[in-house]
Amino acid sequence: MIGLISINYKHAPVEIREKFDFSNEQKLNFYQILKDNHVVEGLMILSTCNRTEIYFEYENHIGQESKLIHAVLKALVDFKSFNESLSPYLEKKTNIDVTEHIFRVIAGLESMIIGEYQIMEQLKEAYIFAEKEKMLGPIIKRLVQKAFETGKYIRTHTNIDKGAMSVSYAAVEKVAQQFDVSNIKTLCIGAGETGTLSVQYLNKKGCKDITVTNRTFSKAAELAKKFNIKEIHFDKLITTLMLVDVAIFSTSSKDSLLNINEVEKIALNRKKELLIIDLCVPRNLSKEIGDIEGISLINIDGLKDMVNTNYNKRKSEVVKAENFIFDFLKEFEEWASSRQLRPSILHIKNQFDKLIDADTENKSSMSKKFAGQLIQQIKKVSKNGTDEQALEIINQIFTDEK
Repeated sequence: MIGLISINYKHAPVEIREKFDFSNEQKLNFYQILKDNHVVEGLMILSTCNRTEIYFEYENHIGQESKLIHAVLKALVDFKSFNESLSPYLEKKTNIDVTEHIFRVIAGLESMIIGEYQIMEQLKEAYIFAEKEKMLGPIIKRLVQKAFETGKYIRTHTNIDKGAMSVSYAAVEKVAQQFDVSNIKTLCIGAGETGTLSVQYLNKKGCKDITVTNRTFSKAAELAKKFNIKEIHFDKLITTLMLVDVAIFSTSSKDSLLNINEVEKIALNRKKELLIIDLCVPRNLSKEIGDIEGISLINIDGLKDMVNTNYNKRKSEVVKAENFIFDFLKEFEEWASSRQLRPSILHIKNQFDKLIDADTENKSSMSKKFAGQLIQQIKKVSKNGTDEQALEIINQIFTDEK
């Protein structure tokens, strides 16, 4: 079986999502815990600003889905030292529902910003890491490969991502709702992909005064050179925030970059309100900072009003994408169902091999012929593994599983 635990923006606010953010080191540690306790045989964790999704597999456990989901959930809350009830904030899925979900995710249909393309790269990074660390089982590996095929096809044969927004675009649109962008001073904190996109969209909107900073100064300098903007060293962050109108935070820091005392100092040394947009999960700034007079703080969940506008523009493309997903879903499920017969098929082959002398060519050929005929029959009777009742009986007859 394959299972999924998803903590995403639809059900969990940012203050919950940030508690379940996973670094690569944490992914590996969590996998080791689950593997050592025989909970899973394969694992991949997708951790982004809008979702943490744990994909896992354990073969040949028909009817034990709830038990396995519970085991992974218990390990998760223990690993993250989460003492509240997690139930209101998560989605639990198994088997075909997992397949449909990941196909929708990679197509951008489950994103806050419909059709956004960053999710493809994020899923690719999660897959590459899991593969490198030998965390993947055969089903998840095939599932993600099929998901990439699905996502690529949908983005080629629909306009789901044509002109699609990203969270950076949504942030800049939010700025444009409050300011004449051509007459403001903006500071972008972070020079990664999200920070780069923020600069790019501000530039396109006509913002003439953009400054960038990053903890690694060379990255800020590189970004500044690319867009012909200003760069500052990170230790100038506080003094610069006293001078700009808007600040967009998009770093990968797991810790708060400014404390309340520092932001109060910034507010006292300003003549007008400072708009801060925090696109990070975990957040770069605590929510209490938004209570400081002269500071307006918007986190990533505050951009949700952009979602409806984006969805209405892409409604017809969503329908097309969903139709393609249905076709790819059937293909994968045929493969997954046939795999349910694998224990019985291996058992049959092994038993026939024991009945012959290794040096008897005729017997070997006859054994393969009879084994092949029997395997074809059990595939037919079980409808290639899709008939669960027949599958259970077959696996009980030909294996030691109960």
